[in-house]
Amino acid sequence: MPPWRITNTPASLPSPDKLASSFSLRAPPSTDLWDSPPDTCVFTAPILYQILTLVAFGRARVTITADLDEPFAQGGLALVIPQSDGSRKWVKTGMEFMEGRQILSTVGKDRWPDCSAGGVITQEGAYKTVTLEIARRGQNLEVIQLRGGDSGALEREILRELVWVFAAQGVEECWVGVYVANPSSEAEAFDVRFDGLVIEHLGKE
Repeated sequence: MPPWRITNTPASLPSPDKLASSFSLRAPPSTDLWDSPPDTCVFTAPILYQILTLVAFGRARVTITADLDEPFAQGGLALVIPQSDGSRKWVKTGMEFMEGRQILSTVGKDRWPDCSAGGVITQEGAYKTVTLEIARRGQNLEVIQLRGGDSGALEREILRELVWVFAAQGVEECWVGVYVANPSSEAEAFDVRFDGLVIEHLGKE
C-alpha cells in the first residue's frame, strides 16, 4: 500500500491507528482548492492522500462530520491528477457551507471547474454527518452518497458521473484522499472529522 502523505498544512500525519479509524484535519483561513478563468489556480487546501497511478484507482470512501458556518467552508474526498505542464485536474466532493446552509457539493475540474449541489443536509444539530464515495464505473467516475437503509444495508445514491477522469488511462499519477478548505481570510480555523477512510487499489500499475 502506498504511504500516506499530507500537504498544505504544518500538521503531522495522524497515527496509523487513527488513519484506520477516525481523525481530524484543520482548515486554516485563506485555504482553498479552486481554479477560475483566466488564470487563477488556488491549491492551498490541506490534503491527506496516497499517490497511485490513475489506472490503479478503484474507489475511495469516507464519513465526514463537521459544523460548517463560514462561506464556502468545506471538507470531503479529493482526487487530484497532476499534469505535465504543472497544472492539475481534480475532483472534490463533500460538505460545504453555502447560502447559510450545509449542503453536499461536487466539483469536477477538467479545464475549468464545474460545480453541482447535491442537496441540503437536513440533520438536526450543528454537526452534520455524511458518507460519500468516489468510484470507478467502467471508464467513468461516480460520486455516491451512502445512507443506512431500513434493512441495515447501505443505500447508494449517485450524485454525479464524470466521464473525463479516466480518459487518458496511462501511467498518470493521481492523489487520492481527503481535504478541507476555508476560503475566507476572515474566518476562524475549524476541524473536520473523517471516519472509516478507505482507498481501494485495483492492483494495476
